[in-house]
Amino acid sequence: MKPRGLALLVVLLLPLALLPSLHFSARDYVLQVLTEMFVFMVLAQSYDIMGGTLGYINLGHIVFFGLGAYAFGMAISLASGMAFALLISYPFFRLRGAYFALATFGLVKLMENVTNNLEPLTGGSSGLKILAANRTVPVYYTSLILVAGALAVAWLVSRSRLGLAMKSIREDEAVARDFGVPTGWVKVQALVLSAAFPAVLGGLFTWYINFINPAEVFGLRIALEPVAMAMLGGSGLVLGPALGAVVLYLAEQYVVVRFHSLQGTMLGGVILLVGLLMPGGLIRLRPLETLLQWLGLHEEDA
Repeated sequence: MKPRGLALLVVLLLPLALLPSLHFSARDYVLQVLTEMFVFMVLAQSYDIMGGTLGYINLGHIVFFGLGAYAFGMAISLASGMAFALLISYPFFRLRGAYFALATFGLVKLMENVTNNLEPLTGGSSGLKILAANRTVPVYYTSLILVAGALAVAWLVSRSRLGLAMKSIREDEAVARDFGVPTGWVKVQALVLSAAFPAVLGGLFTWYINFINPAEVFGLRIALEPVAMAMLGGSGLVLGPALGAVVLYLAEQYVVVRFHSLQGTMLGGVILLVGLLMPGGLIRLRPLETLLQWLGLHEEDA
């Protein structure tokens, strides 16, 4: 990605930063829609640290979001998410490929059952409530900052020695180890880094909607959504997951308004069709690739 591409991204973010200062009848609704889209952009972007750069499909990425939601408070949420990532890194990284993906997906259902059963702490299936308030504008700004932060981290990782080590593991872990890459430590760093953003988002989510329950934060849709978004946009590239999040989220809003019952079908269909027909994602399609090159936003596959 060229310097003019980074400058362009900053310019694109400026109108979004000014939006809350405008006054129009549907302002709060627009801010709420954009906030939810920002949340999914960050989830997809942070998931791709593991799924795209490291090559480990973490279907349990949303566990860190749920932990952050129940920890509540962004500093506590961040610490709890990163600590949990560190805790599970050793047993889970003994698995690879489909076994790792299945184990992490099982972790989602395990955490949902645990939070359902720890009723004195979590409220069980009835959920937890906090003091209600309209926090639309501060949550909007915080989520926008997190989008910028997630994109910045993805760009920095792509240009760092850590990112190079992660990509070498993705291509062939045994060869990377033979060439001196500390594969175990690199994988731990990748998991902890990817856990930080959803953990903070979880705390922000509780503060925003004033209520959470296990089905809300460990549900199947929110667990698979970041994976589908990253695949759709272009996994393994800086802008791919964010692009996929925007496209899929907006398409889902159209479907929800007109055909609510088809939302789950659409999510499964996207995963299937991208895998079969467009494995590189939207960002690797020739017309879009050419446009991004002209804008200075294109990056080469590692």
